[in-house]
Amino acid sequence: MIKSAKRARSAEDKSLKRDLILQTAAELFDDSPDALPTAAAIANQSGIAKGTVYLYFKSKEEIFLALLEQHYVAWFSDIRSAIGAEKPDADEIINALCHYIETQPQFFQLASLSSSIIEQNVDLKILLDFKNRLLETLTLTAKDLASRLQLDEHETCAQLLMRSYAMLLGLWQISHPPEKLATSIEQSRLALLQPEFGLEARDALAQLWHGYVDQKGNKSSGRFWKIGNLFAKAD
Repeated sequence: MIKSAKRARSAEDKSLKRDLILQTAAELFDDSPDALPTAAAIANQSGIAKGTVYLYFKSKEEIFLALLEQHYVAWFSDIRSAIGAEKPDADEIINALCHYIETQPQFFQLASLSSSIIEQNVDLKILLDFKNRLLETLTLTAKDLASRLQLDEHETCAQLLMRSYAMLLGLWQISHPPEKLATSIEQSRLALLQPEFGLEARDALAQLWHGYVDQKGNKSSGRFWKIGNLFAKAD
């Protein structure tokens, strides 16, 4: 248990205390990712009074929404770095889409709980503010990709990124069954139901992005054909 924290007074103190709550929540969730730790458990582990925790977050779900947002920011940052590389190719961007998820399993553990649990118990204004910040981050990333491909609009790039995210989340969920089931699946004919995330994710993304390239003959949906230049480099 962390030594009891004094009441925060300055803006810096408040920021540090908020960070402490988030850090403690993350550590407790990592220890038992099947359920969100309670606010009482977070308070006890951090040395902060339970009532003080609620001064910073109105519910435990709001705490984990904030953690999830941190992961989104870091994930999109990795993607933007790959897009902004001196000579980016499709493999580098696809690897950036997958790498953070592989090295930070908490990201998709929380994302898997987002719509069914976390967002259900967060104040509407807080949730809408979160969604707007997420949209802004997605838009900036899509504009980076559109600029790299010399496209006049970024909406198609945003669509591709969102479809990539949805596909990755689905693959992650089926490749990470409950622990009590995972071992049994690995040792039986059911193994096909538990694909290896890294390989399947990269193959699926390559097919998805190639699909956008193959639409180049269709004027209504082929605005993304210039990404073929990235695949030409990779091939």
